[in-house]
Parts: sequence; C-alpha cells; structure tokens
Amino acid sequence: MAPFGRNFLKARLRNRSESKDKALPAGEEIQVWVCQEEKVVCGVSKHTTCADVVQALLEDHKTATEDKRSLHGEPKEYCLLERWKGFERALPPLTRILRLWNAWGDEKPFVQFVLLKTSESVTLCTKRSSKPKGALSKSKRWEQGPAQYVKLLPVDRQKRMVKKAFRKLEKIRKEKTPTQDRDEGGISSLVQLIIAQDHTIQQQIHRMRELDLEIERIEWELSASPDQEGSPHWSVSDRMGDQLQEYLYSTDGIEQLETQLMKHRDLIEKLSCDIDSEIKSRCVTGTQEPQGAAACVDFDAGDAGCDDAELEGLRRDLERSMRQGLALQAQVTELEKELNENEGVLSSKSQQCEHLAVQLSYLCTADSPACTFSDGPSCQARGCSVQNKLGQILSQADAADTDSDTGISSTHSQDSLSPYGDIPPPLDTDV
Repeated sequence: MAPFGRNFLKARLRNRSESKDKALPAGEEIQVWVCQEEKVVCGVSKHTTCADVVQALLEDHKTATEDKRSLHGEPKEYCLLERWKGFERALPPLTRILRLWNAWGDEKPFVQFVLLKTSESVTLCTKRSSKPKGALSKSKRWEQGPAQYVKLLPVDRQKRMVKKAFRKLEKIRKEKTPTQDRDEGGISSLVQLIIAQDHTIQQQIHRMRELDLEIERIEWELSASPDQEGSPHWSVSDRMGDQLQEYLYSTDGIEQLETQLMKHRDLIEKLSCDIDSEIKSRCVTGTQEPQGAAACVDFDAGDAGCDDAELEGLRRDLERSMRQGLALQAQVTELEKELNENEGVLSSKSQQCEHLAVQLSYLCTADSPACTFSDGPSCQARGCSVQNKLGQILSQADAADTDSDTGISSTHSQDSLSPYGDIPPPLDTDV
C-alpha cells in the first residue's frame, strides 16, 4: 500500500462549492464518475494508488442516505475504469493515479475515470473486445476480468505493465511537442525575416535619396559649365545662373545693410549713454550748467561786441547767484520737511488732547453724580470751561514745542525776508 494513508483523501461533488468544505487536504484533484455523478477526489499525491481512490469514494458514498446508496460491498470488489475516446481499460489497484493523469498531457479533457464493480467492467470489456474467436487460449485468461487477471500477476510484472503504459504515453506526448516547437520556430523565423527585410528596405531608400541628390548636383554643374553653349538648354542654364547671381548679390546687400544697421544702433546707444552720463554729472555737481549758461552768454556777448571784463563779471555774478539759489532751495526743502514733521506731531497731540478732555469730563461726571440731577446746565458749562482751558494750555505747549523743535532763529527769519526767498533758483535760465 501507499506510504500515505487513505485518511488524506476526501471526495466531494464537482458542483459543490469549495467554501463549504473548510478543511480540504492539500494536494491535487481528480474527477471520477460515480453512479452518473462526477465527484472530485482531493488530496491526491504522487503516492496515491487507484485502491486508495476507490476506498475514499466508497467511504464518501456511505455518508449518503439509505435511499441514495447504490454501491454495496468491499473496496476489493471495485476498480477504476479509464475511458479515452471510446476506448476503455481497467486500472490495476497499485497504479499511481496522479502519475497516470499527468502522463496524458493535452489529452486530459478526453480522459474519464469511472468507478465500477469488477464484474461490470468485465462485461463491458468483453462486449467491446475485437479479438478473433479462435484465440481461446488468450480469452480464457480474461474470463475472470482484467482487474482480477492483473491481481493474479506478480507485483514485478504489474509494475512493468504500468511502466510500459507510462512510456507509451510519454512517447505520444513527445511526438506532439516537436510539431508545436516547429510551428513556434517557423513563426519566430518569419518575424526575424520580416525585420531583416524592413531594415534592408530602409537602407535602400536612404541610398536612393543619396543618389538623387548626387544626380541633381551633377546636372546643376553640367548646366552651369561654359562648355554647354552650343546645347539647346543653354538659355535655361543662363537664366538660372543670372538668377543665382542676383540672389547672391541681393543676399550680400542685405548682409551689408544689416551690418550698417547694427553699427548705427551701437552708435546711437553709445551717444545716449554719453548724454545720460553728462546730464547726471551736471545734476550732481551743479557747476557745469552755469558754465554752459556762461558759454551762451559768451557767444551772445561776442556777437554783440562786449568786452572780456564785462563777461567775466557777469559770469561771476551768475555763478554767485546760482550758488545762493541752490543754498536757498536746500534750506526750503529742509524747512518743508520740518514743517511736515511738526504738523504730524501737532495732529497727534491734538488727538491726545481730545482724548484727555473726554476722559476728564467722564471723571467729573463720575465724581459728582448729584450734579447731573440738580445742576445739570451749570455742570456742563463748568466741563466746557475746563476743556477750553485745557485746550489753550496744550496749544501754548505745542507752540513752544514746535518753536524749540524747529530751531528757527532770527537769522532764518531774516533770510526768509531776503529777495531770493520767494524766487526759485534759476537753474536753466539764459542771461
């Protein structure tokens, strides 16, 4: 018997869901027909024999109800029948069922295993036997049936028979595989041939393009050569040469214009930079503009016939007036800044004064609640007078602060009365 016991096998109906069988043994599955029902034997291993499968099927059949039981007897009275495309044979009890099943290969869909009694298998085999009637010696051997005949044989011969059957099945499978390999090899060779042909076609197309370009170049050289004057195509080549020369001349002229345009642009940028730098330097120093004005005066005076001494005096006066105007303008800007700062401080202090007045009135009303009921108008007048006094005090303090902050002296007040105070500095005037 097999080293793995029969407890590892379990049979179930084929249409039964596997979720109901929670504890299925590990292994392969084989379908067996029992009483016109297809059952699945689970847990089949390489050591499982046909006798183990028969016993597992009979034990599963015993679990059914009495009405559904149709198989009675010992496991020795049953055997597995192998069917393949109309051919049948009884399997020996020691046959390794999984090895036999795997040996069929691609023919598995056409193979069926059926559980039958040995007597029924004998009748089926005798009905389908095609041996001559004269072979009595061999028919007598099969009178007891193939299963019993195999049982009567020694174990070594049974093993040899099983090995011979496996060798035949392996030979059949090997005969089928080369054809498949041949087909696959043919397909791969066709694919490689198509790829190679595509590569050669691409190379030929590239070569044809190169030849076309070379032909065009040779034709153009022949048409441009002076040896073809007597040919009828000389007029066409002459026109093409003239057009080519015109095109070259036009391209050269365009390039020259572009270069000249770039030079003019560079000169314009340079002049603009020089003008900007000159303007900035004059604005910073403040002394070159009077020189320009003096130059204008010099030019006008030269035209009018003035002397050099008068021009020098006018130049000095103009420079002095320009300096004074610039100084006055700087003072005016500083005074405007200080005035703006003082106005901001004054506005902030006025806001603080209003806030303090409101708080003071609120405190007065809170300290004398009886005043609000008895002497309402007098209290209001008193609060208004207090606010007025506080405002006068704060205004005087602000005036003193502004005088101290600004720091305006009598000299500044006298300077403000100078004739140059209201006149802006003549920066761009001509004398």
